[in-house]
Amino acid sequence: MKTITVKQAEKNEINWINAKYGEVDFVKSNYESEYIVIAKVGNNNAGLGRLVKVDNKNIELGGIYVFPNYRGLGVAENIVRNLCEKNPFGETTLWCLPFENLLKFYTKFGFENRENIKAPEKVISKLNWCNSESKYGKKVILLCKTN
Repeated sequence: MKTITVKQAEKNEINWINAKYGEVDFVKSNYESEYIVIAKVGNNNAGLGRLVKVDNKNIELGGIYVFPNYRGLGVAENIVRNLCEKNPFGETTLWCLPFENLLKFYTKFGFENRENIKAPEKVISKLNWCNSESKYGKKVILLCKTN
């Protein structure tokens, strides 16, 4: 089995990153305000993830995308673990908007279902956008973790 590694994306990779996110209709990344990582299996790019600064106290963990040929190898787990451990934004609340079927996966990292607590307006707005009829066809839920 090949080794899975996760590295911080470099600025010159942003067009490729956004092209990959475009393939699955995810919001594009902004290198200046995000911490973006690329997972590799051996020497091949296998997936992406990011932390998006919402404000000084809140961050959204998102954009977790494992490319089809690398699913089932633990790539997503490596991406999420790396983002949670290397969070460069410090003591913050991490919000996550995964598909409902991924709840169990995210609870392994300390995320909890928090649909009844007050989240930042930017996070709620994105949750509503994700759950609009024209987006994904699967329910997106609100999860939270305090660092």
